[in-house]
Amino acid sequence: MQYENDIRDRTKRFAVEIIKIVVELKKEGVEYPLRDQILRSGTSIGANVKEARSSSSKKELIRFFEIALRSCDETEYWFELIELGYELKKEKFETTKTELKEITKVIAKIIINLKSQL
Repeated sequence: MQYENDIRDRTKRFAVEIIKIVVELKKEGVEYPLRDQILRSGTSIGANVKEARSSSSKKELIRFFEIALRSCDETEYWFELIELGYELKKEKFETTKTELKEITKVIAKIIINLKSQL
């Protein structure tokens, strides 16, 4: 399905942006545990979307997208903590945070559509 290809590409690009952000956060002195958490959750989104492709059932497909959605929420949480805990230029990450919100909406819509087909 086309939407699956689009979201796979989009989440892969997002993961690359997260990797770049983690490099920047290291330069800014953000502690390793926080960098590690945002790296794990931010890249997990695309990994689960990619893994959904190999699902053996509609329910399993939905489950992978639900895990990806949870990773979106977790990534947003780590962004919030880092912004609250460090004196960083917030506009530096605004584009990535905006993309995260859009990806979250798309994944939520995919889940709703898939559940309606059950």
